[in-house]
Amino acid sequence: MNGILNKLDVNSVLNYSIALAIVLGVKLISPIIARIIIGIFHKLFKIEKKSHESGFYGPLKFEIALIGFGIAIHFLELAEGIVNLYYKIFRILTIIAISKAIANCLSTDSTFFSKLGKATKFNGNEALNAFISKLLKVLVYTTGAFIVLSELGYDLGGLAAGLGIGSAALALAAQDFVKSIIGGISIITDKTFEIGDFIEVGTFQGTVIDLTFRSTKVKDLSNAIIAIPNSVIVTEYVKNWSKLENRRLEMKLRLDLNSSTETINRCMSNITTMLKTDKDVIDKTVSVRLSNIENDANIILIVAYINTAAYDEFMLIKERINCNILEILEKENIELVYPTQKVYMKSI
Repeated sequence: MNGILNKLDVNSVLNYSIALAIVLGVKLISPIIARIIIGIFHKLFKIEKKSHESGFYGPLKFEIALIGFGIAIHFLELAEGIVNLYYKIFRILTIIAISKAIANCLSTDSTFFSKLGKATKFNGNEALNAFISKLLKVLVYTTGAFIVLSELGYDLGGLAAGLGIGSAALALAAQDFVKSIIGGISIITDKTFEIGDFIEVGTFQGTVIDLTFRSTKVKDLSNAIIAIPNSVIVTEYVKNWSKLENRRLEMKLRLDLNSSTETINRCMSNITTMLKTDKDVIDKTVSVRLSNIENDANIILIVAYINTAAYDEFMLIKERINCNILEILEKENIELVYPTQKVYMKSI
């Protein structure tokens, strides 16, 4: 009797050892098999991409390892209930792996988007591609989730009926979300801005770093990330500073009332010449005028357009121009005056 038991124990240990070896062996060779399969696929469809960079590589490697696990279970000749449970888990994990593989292939840098662009001559910007990619991924994962629920035995017809009963409440709760999605579509189709643009929406300013279904993410000047609902953006005025071809320079000089007309004219002429000869100023846009005479100062209005859209570069040019103007005023012995207010006191 002991001899039989020992024989059974030895056989069990041997079987489990072989099963473990199968699992580990398939796990080790799964990357190689996945590379070979994807390599053949790439050659057939003339895809110039390394096998391990494919969106199918990870899910396919996982699927091969899963098959190896199934072979090990069959080798052990386990109870029918355990085998059936494996088959159910296998189908569910396969659905998830397929969904993941398809979603990976719908990334903006995938072969799918490049092939689509060549076939349809589609010239979408980065934000539009990202939006379409996320929308397609949601559809893929949603479809996969419904298939998994069906595999688990849920009645999708009953689920749909349940959703129908609560559809009114759901519609009210999702109202803002739907508005944001529509707003996101409007932003993309109108090409109001793209990822990387510096925008101003209401009191918010910053660089667009992402555009999702619900919101637009902006990194402000303090490097804080702000999520602005798309429904808010479409109802606000949006300034896209990145679309500027040049920037407007405008300033007012308040000259002392004691300055003579000849001195003021000479000063305006020198400022005009300085601006028109500056390589960063569009000479046809230069305007230097004595715009007003007030109680405490003569007002000179200076307007010109700077040939840059970059804010930092504009500020450097503006600083240089300001210094040049101060030098001209110093040479003409003209003093700038501050706004003043006279207060009269009546003694009683």
